[in-house]
Amino acid sequence: MDVKTLLYGITSFLMPFIPYLLQPPAEKAAPAAVPAVPAVPIDAQAFMWAKAIMGKLRPKLKQRQSLKDAMQQAAELPFDDDARASFRLQLRKIIEGDNVLAKELSEMWIAMSAQGVGIELDRELGSAQWIDILNRDDDVLRRLEMIRLLRTAMPPEKIAAEFHTDVQYLYRVNSAFSQSGVYGILSGSNIRHWLDNMNMEDPVLRRLEMIRLLRSGTPAETIAKEYHCVKEYVYRINDRFTKNSLTGILTEEDFQKYRALNPKIVRICSFNLHGTHDNDIQRFRQIAGELSANDPDICVYQEVINGAGIGETSAQIAVLMTKTTGYYYRTHYSYCHLFMDKYPEGVAVSSRYSMKNPQTIDLNNGLAAGLRPLMERFAAAAEVEIYGRRFVFASVHLDHSSDPNVRRAQAEKLLKSLDSIYGDSVYCTIVAGDFNDIEDSPVITYLREQGFTDAYRACHKTGGNTFPNSADPYTRIDYIMARGSVKVHHAELILKDPSLSDHIGVYAVIE
Repeated sequence: MDVKTLLYGITSFLMPFIPYLLQPPAEKAAPAAVPAVPAVPIDAQAFMWAKAIMGKLRPKLKQRQSLKDAMQQAAELPFDDDARASFRLQLRKIIEGDNVLAKELSEMWIAMSAQGVGIELDRELGSAQWIDILNRDDDVLRRLEMIRLLRTAMPPEKIAAEFHTDVQYLYRVNSAFSQSGVYGILSGSNIRHWLDNMNMEDPVLRRLEMIRLLRSGTPAETIAKEYHCVKEYVYRINDRFTKNSLTGILTEEDFQKYRALNPKIVRICSFNLHGTHDNDIQRFRQIAGELSANDPDICVYQEVINGAGIGETSAQIAVLMTKTTGYYYRTHYSYCHLFMDKYPEGVAVSSRYSMKNPQTIDLNNGLAAGLRPLMERFAAAAEVEIYGRRFVFASVHLDHSSDPNVRRAQAEKLLKSLDSIYGDSVYCTIVAGDFNDIEDSPVITYLREQGFTDAYRACHKTGGNTFPNSADPYTRIDYIMARGSVKVHHAELILKDPSLSDHIGVYAVIE
């Protein structure tokens, strides 16, 4: 038996007997001489059980003066709700600190009930009219009393009739109190419901509201009646929600609707972070905020700083995006060279999916025709699984040599390395970043020959300039290139604020 039921049961049962139970044995009056108490008639069998319970409690009276005082007050004021509450509080402290006593009293209560001795707990838990001693015309107190009665299982129709209102208003008051406490039911608060601005007929929201009502203390029978179901259904969806969260209460119809609204698309962003430019948390917040608005699956970054007193800049943005979107973004950083002979600079891939086999691919050695870049360059690559398919992403910052064949040779080396590392069963390969070359250059032409699609140009015949000044760019050197059984659904330029970088970002959606 739970503690609450036991406490209410014992205190209410003992209240009429306490004046006699506290008397010394020699002076104790016979039960028959005691005037009957209307709420709980005194009889010999009940008095016998009262003495038995008192026998368990009497040793505690010697140990705890507070319990003795509370019982004495209850003896002097047997019909006073405050006296009863004080007695109940002291008894709770005793029972919660003594498991043996709690078990003995519980067993006694069960035995009493089996003999038909005791009180009607439902009536006891719902009968205290504390509002009688307060201003019954106070709207807030009336609403609180309505909520209390509803949560002690009084029929909602009866409550509505007593307070001259309707059942729907009663439910709204209960919901507002559960959501916002007393503030939710203050006069002038308009008793707003969290579903008011939503579709009340939405089945998922209705199920969530049923669960919320159950967990806020509303009886399952009351909820079932309001939502035209049986209480077993209320318990069922609550259990499923407990085990599997929201997915536990979704139906196949809900999943079909979700698939229609959310087709199998992958969102990709590429952005050059401009090295140590304005290395300030506010800049990172602004970048993360705009990126997060697009809910990207993958972000690739160039000119990422990691060292010389600066925490990895792509990782800082990933943390902010995680806090903003609720998705967990992790990063894979690859060092390239020192910026200004001091700051470690590189490229990075950031993903909200787990990255498998992250790699740093050398774009310096073994290039065609013995070509060499002016600065050391590497690519950051990783595999992720999306919709059960293998995707490989690579972030690049190709060399700035005046010879365009260097960049083509780097692309050749990159594709050979990706094929060698990840195999030929990859569903889609994305190479994105700062290519340091225009779109009719040898490197972009080579990638197109290898089956790659320029995401931005697939959606726009003109435009797309990203450099050298994001306020007024006049050339296009940043790309998202995709190869595989996918089509480009959408592409645009993002992050156009000059204070963020000297590059403009690129965003693409592939389906």
